[in-house]
Amino acid sequence: MGWGVAPMALITPYEIRNRMFTMRGWLHQGYDADEVDDLLDDAAESLEQVSMWALIVGSRQHAISSRHRHRRHQMKRRRQSIKRIQP
Repeated sequence: MGWGVAPMALITPYEIRNRMFTMRGWLHQGYDADEVDDLLDDAAESLEQVSMWALIVGSRQHAISSRHRHRRHQMKRRRQSIKRIQP
């Protein structure tokens, strides 16, 4: 990828909504805590990955915008210098 972030399989909203858990406890009143923990770990890792991508993209966009503003400012100064030189 070249962004310094290792690609990984992200869990999708569909997978989160449709994950099935084993029922545990007396009369099956609860979910298996290990399965729920696994889902939360997968979701947290996916969110962390997407957040990292968003930070990288945002910082790159900011850098591009900053360079653009700097170039516009340079061009403005050059035009002003040329106007001062012209008779």
